[in-house]
Amino acid sequence: GRKEGSDDDAGEMAASEESDAMKQFKELQSKYIETTQRNKRLKDSVLKNKQDIHRAALTGTELSNLPEDIPCYEPVGRSFVREPVATIMSKLQDIVKTAGEEIEKAEGQSVHLQKVLNETETNIRELLAANPGLQEELLKNGYVQ
Repeated sequence: GRKEGSDDDAGEMAASEESDAMKQFKELQSKYIETTQRNKRLKDSVLKNKQDIHRAALTGTELSNLPEDIPCYEPVGRSFVREPVATIMSKLQDIVKTAGEEIEKAEGQSVHLQKVLNETETNIRELLAANPGLQEELLKNGYVQ
C-alpha cells in the first residue's frame, strides 16, 4: 500500500511540473507576443517619420522655387496663417531633423527588441525540448495544432 501512495505522489509531482512548464510557456508566449507588437509599432513609427521627411522635402523643394516676398500660408488646425517663406523652410528643417532623430532611436530599439525576440524563441524551444509532456499538454489545450 505504501508504494502505491508514493507512485501517486510522483504522478502529482509530474503533473505540477507540467503545469509549471505550462506557466513558463504562457509567460514566454505572452512576452513574445508583446515584443512582436512593440516591434511592429516601432516599424510603423519609422515608416511615418520617413513619410514626414519625404513630405517636408517635397514642400521645401516647391517653396525654394518661390520668390522670398510671395505670401505663403501654413495650415494650423482648420485655418491658415500667413508666414514668411524662410519661417516655413525653418519649420520644415526642424521636422526633418526631429523625424531623423526619432528614426535612429526607433531603429536602435528595434534591434534590441529583435534580440529579445530571438532569446524568447530560444527559451521556448528549450522549454519544449526539456518537457516532452508540455507538448502533449499544449496539444490537449489547443495551443498547438
